[in-house]
Amino acid sequence: MTDSAFVLHIIKTYHRGQANAITREALLETCRLYGLNLSDRELRAIYAELPVCTCDKGVFWPETLAELEEYRRYLRAKAFPMLERWQRVARAHSDLIDSRQGELF
Repeated sequence: MTDSAFVLHIIKTYHRGQANAITREALLETCRLYGLNLSDRELRAIYAELPVCTCDKGVFWPETLAELEEYRRYLRAKAFPMLERWQRVARAHSDLIDSRQGELF
């Protein structure tokens, strides 16, 4: 089983629904108990690619449409400020950026 498959198995099996979210620290410890010694950075890279949700309580497998919608709102709240930041930087350095490239992000 790959590291990703193992992490997904743990989340999908034992951490279904936001109420059962597992913190990153606890997930790292669970992995270590089963002999999978990942760094925090490696674990974050793994679950960033998995079809799981995150919240202030940790990582979880969504069980309801409401959880998915809340996760979408959470991501949007993070994404729009980043986009606005990029737009400020692009406008300030328009001489370095082709006008079409500035609109790609």
